[in-house]
Amino acid sequence: RKCPWFRNAAPLLADTRASPPMATFVEIRDGVRLETRRYGDPTRSRALVVWGHGLCNSMAGEDEDMLWNFWHARGDGNGTGPGPGDDDDDDDGAVAMDAHVVRYSARGHGESSPSTTPADCAWDTLGGDMLALARECRRDASQRLVLGGASMGAASAIHAAVRVARERERAGSSPETIAGLVLVIVPTFHETRRRRRSQILAAAERGFGAFLKSKKPRPIFAGTDREDEPPRLVGVREDSFEHVMAASADSDLPPSDVIANALRDVPILALCWDCGDKTHPPSSAAAIETRLAPHADVRVAKTLEETRGWSEAVRAFVSGLGAGE
Repeated sequence: RKCPWFRNAAPLLADTRASPPMATFVEIRDGVRLETRRYGDPTRSRALVVWGHGLCNSMAGEDEDMLWNFWHARGDGNGTGPGPGDDDDDDDGAVAMDAHVVRYSARGHGESSPSTTPADCAWDTLGGDMLALARECRRDASQRLVLGGASMGAASAIHAAVRVARERERAGSSPETIAGLVLVIVPTFHETRRRRRSQILAAAERGFGAFLKSKKPRPIFAGTDREDEPPRLVGVREDSFEHVMAASADSDLPPSDVIANALRDVPILALCWDCGDKTHPPSSAAAIETRLAPHADVRVAKTLEETRGWSEAVRAFVSGLGAGE
């Protein structure tokens, strides 16, 4: 089945480097449409990679950061990706790993459908959205399904994997098997999430305007030639800001044993950092490595330079799934 792309539209947030691929919309259920960008060949690629961004971020914000834009042939961190005059809508990275990459704006972000209640933006709901988008875009059962994302997108991917496992337990089968997960800068969860809740609620109380003014560069840029860059673009919709923040404050990952059961047979690449970023602490990486998925390939960068190979690591991971079959 071909992905049901329809109605081209200009992105809500402009990418200042170059024109990104034209945004298209996919209806995942009645009344819910997700803004997407796609890279690679949807009809012949060996794998489908569905990718979600972080809380209040956007596809354009990720393009500005250039930290994990593996769908391009260039851009392995440190600001070494496509620059002015370069072809920023290239999909050579996707082609190189024989994948169709579908990036999307989460509900309440970009030009995707606004939220109607906080429940629309809860991590579990977002995991369902990611899975629904994957099912709409997957060519057929022969196309390997890889789910991933950064921060909130990583949490969405884990929730999606748990949903698939529960479907299999209830029905004895599932419409798909997840071939791999790519988890980037995993957010706080469980014990650390409870401490994070008050910070999110305080930001929501200050309001959307104050949130825009409070944005700062990522901690990983500190002490580098990127520390003075303007903060990345904000992707959350103003009309959904309160719901998005309330949902994030109340969201968490499933219990450890539930996650471990769902992920035990799923290849995982986790790219995290230890740079003073309290929103994406190294304890999350340690929990994946010790409790949730001991078989995962977990890599922790302490400097911006150490993130330089992240995009290539993702491409190698996706290319290697099912190798030799």
